[in-house]
Amino acid sequence: MLRIKRRAASPSFFSLVAESREELTHWANRSANERRQRRAPVNLDLFRSGRLVEHVAKDFGGRCAFCEKQIHTSDGISHFRPISVHNQHQADDYVDHYSWLAYEWQNLFLICLRCQKARADRFPVADDRRARFLSTLDESRNEEKPLLIDPTAENPSQYLTYLLSGECLPKRRLEKSTTTIEFLRLNDTDLIAERQLAIEATLQSWDASLRTGIALPEYFLLEGSYLGACRESIARTLVNYRETVVSINNGKALRNYLENMLRNASDEELSYVSASIDILRETDTARLKESRVVEFDPTLRSPISFASERNSRELKVNEIASISIENFRAVDSLKVGFPEVRSDKAGAPCLLLLGENAVGKSTFLSSIALAILGTKEARKLKLRYHELARSTSRTGWNVWSNSPLEVNVKFHRSSQSATFFYDPIRERLDGTTEQSAIVLGYGPHRYFAPAKGRRGASAADQVRSLFDSQKALPDPSEWLKTLSGSQFDQVARTIRTILPTGDDDHLVNHSEYGICVLAQGQLTPVSHLSEGYRSIFAMVTDICRSLLQYWSNLERARAVVLIDEVETHLHPRWKMRVMSSLRRAFPAVQFIATTHDPLCVRGMDDGEVTVLARDELGSVQIVGDLPDVSGMSAEQILTSEYFGLSSTLDAEVHLEFAKLNERLQSRQAPDIGLEAKELIAKVTLGRSATAQIIHAALQRYLDEREHDVVNVAAHARAEAVATVLRALRASRGN
Repeated sequence: MLRIKRRAASPSFFSLVAESREELTHWANRSANERRQRRAPVNLDLFRSGRLVEHVAKDFGGRCAFCEKQIHTSDGISHFRPISVHNQHQADDYVDHYSWLAYEWQNLFLICLRCQKARADRFPVADDRRARFLSTLDESRNEEKPLLIDPTAENPSQYLTYLLSGECLPKRRLEKSTTTIEFLRLNDTDLIAERQLAIEATLQSWDASLRTGIALPEYFLLEGSYLGACRESIARTLVNYRETVVSINNGKALRNYLENMLRNASDEELSYVSASIDILRETDTARLKESRVVEFDPTLRSPISFASERNSRELKVNEIASISIENFRAVDSLKVGFPEVRSDKAGAPCLLLLGENAVGKSTFLSSIALAILGTKEARKLKLRYHELARSTSRTGWNVWSNSPLEVNVKFHRSSQSATFFYDPIRERLDGTTEQSAIVLGYGPHRYFAPAKGRRGASAADQVRSLFDSQKALPDPSEWLKTLSGSQFDQVARTIRTILPTGDDDHLVNHSEYGICVLAQGQLTPVSHLSEGYRSIFAMVTDICRSLLQYWSNLERARAVVLIDEVETHLHPRWKMRVMSSLRRAFPAVQFIATTHDPLCVRGMDDGEVTVLARDELGSVQIVGDLPDVSGMSAEQILTSEYFGLSSTLDAEVHLEFAKLNERLQSRQAPDIGLEAKELIAKVTLGRSATAQIIHAALQRYLDEREHDVVNVAAHARAEAVATVLRALRASRGN
């Protein structure tokens, strides 16, 4: 880790954050009581904005501030003082820390995804004494003593050192040193291996110059990953060479020193320095044995940062990279991939599955749940596994295939995968034994009833409604009544993020009526709310309850949540915001949902919507080459390949248009009324040659699409566009 010199913020930076800063200031000026159930309105997408990331990345040389790995700007930027801090003792005084510093230039760091996830929302301070709410950054630095190294305010080499084998060690066992290594997981197995390779390559170049006198490589010690560790390894070879000490924080000065040494030192001195490299390797081997460095599995959660006081189970926090399904119910073979990050927005990548009934949408969710649960938990569901096999008959549903069922879920930054395997001939269940990630599942009928909604304690119970449509959700009021203080407020803030509450609405734990929503001055018990309101309320509360078993901060909680028919019971206005609201409420959660409703596509990125359809042989396929869904209107979505409709007109009206169009094409236009002719001219035809060609292209495209929804996108749209373009060019030439 190197000392980083920050530049002053440019005027363009302040312009970028001005609007968001103003909204945050308005929230910060509310009273503490008003802020209790309101999340700080921080524009997380802004920290993935290309322009803002470039501003910050330049100061850090394109390297992570903590681990020093060279990273792409797609990792985004993060904060030294997190905008939502881990509240280990559930202290009300620190609920809003350090959200007010969200747009503070000196608090914005370039941090890689690995370090962001390792540190999460933890920001330890000495004696747990934090700065005052709304204190400036300078005041915060004076009022608290962070136990994480700030490379922009102090010299990391005073706290950390590196072995030639790649391990990071604390200097003098200082608390700040050990805490930084532990919280940032600077000794992840992968990180140690990469660091060792970089150090070894640096030493080999240096040794070659010492032995042969060849010039140092052009960017030696100036570019690349792990510069702090590499520069320190070179500096350690110079410890016994003269008395001059050069700081590793100044790469150009260190390089100049080495070049002068190569020019001016005697052969004996150069040989002495070269020999010191082998000596260092031997001494570091001994130091490693004495230090007892603990290497971290990068997929395991740290027990310090999460709610381990309430649940000591050591679960992994894997994020799905791809899903492969073979011979599972309606699915013959299917594979879907996930990016690690969204292209230009904050939050975890998600997936929305579209398609008609019986194309395998629910099957897709069930298969993911079984694979991630592991066979140990999956057996608790007591399923009839032979009924999961693919039916081989197109006329019946119970002619089961003898081919094995197989599901494989791969994860980002992990060599391990989750598998589910069932052999219908031998009736053998196999696959990953233990659970691979936190997974929650919700079937299409998300109702709750006090008598039927008792909550099971196992991981299998958390996905049971995907397999049992009669499984009710637990009554959210019963659990909410057990909460108090900051924990109740945190859940209330999350629910407010999703439900269409007014600015002054609150969730209230009433002594007589129980959990109520106070909206526009009216107190309403949850049990008396509308069906749609109760459905989403129960599901969101259950997600909160499940995640709080493992995480103390819902904004940082990572899990996979599966929702079948996410639009169930929702008003059209809710459908348009349900996915974006869920993602905003649980920004680190991977949501995988199904829907029949085009309105739910809102809130999804390009590439996050997958359409399933059957081909002419009845096999389920993914519709390819789909248009960008972001920014589409509901009608555009309906008439695109996502839903395969020719238009959104009423079926009878559409039929009349078709008949009129047919008569017009057969030269019966004079028989059509003037009003109908004008309407057709506006909607489908035109008087010019260009308009007629456009109509012909559109007609051909729609005809082909209605006959073959799976394969049309590969050629029909392109041909139609090409035809229109040729017509427009010809018209312009005339």
